[in-house]
Order: sequence, then structure tokens, then C-alpha cells
Amino acid sequence: MKFANEKILEAKSMTLSFESIPIQLDQIYGFNLHAIFTGSPVGTFKLQASNDDVPLVSQISNWIDISGSSQAIISSGSVMWNYNGAFYRWVKVVYTAAGGSGSCDINLMSKGA
Repeated sequence: MKFANEKILEAKSMTLSFESIPIQLDQIYGFNLHAIFTGSPVGTFKLQASNDDVPLVSQISNWIDISGSSQAIISSGSVMWNYNGAFYRWVKVVYTAAGGSGSCDINLMSKGA
């Protein structure tokens, strides 16, 4: 079984909306995303998935919100998503800013064949 642990976003300003890099889930059975944020951000995190069969990240065009993944925030803290049996081809974190400021890091832990 393979394990991966990597930072997919570092010190991203939360004054504006942003997205993480798309994560390709080929051969990954489960994943955990952990967003850690400082300051006084106000906004919403959510996960989006795609099954687009494309070789380049820039070619992904069909993103769908993952049901139940939305998390509203109003202060510093963290949000964690844990998925077993992840059968999406791609996944990413989306942050929609509504006010405040802060900084965000996102870490990925995954397990696969």
C-alpha cells in the first residue's frame, strides 16, 4: 500500500477566493485533506470532484460540489475532510471569501494500491 503526505497549498491569502491544485486520485483509495487557517477569515470551504478523463490539469472543466463537504468559517482554526473509497478521478478544495483576512495551508494524506 502506498502513502502520500504533502502540502498542496501554503500561506495562501484568505482575503480573496481561491482553489487548491487538483489532486489526481488514480490508484488512491482514501484521502484526507486538512485546511489550517490563521487570522480572522470569513468564508466557506468545500470540495469539488471531477471525472474528466484528461491528461492535463488545465483541461479539467467539469467540477461538481461534493455533497456534505461545505464548511462555513468565521475565525481561525481548521477543517478536515476524510474519504474512504474515493472513486473520483480528481478532487480539489475551493474557498469562497466573504470577508476578513488570514492565511491558509492545506495538507493531503492519501493511501492507495
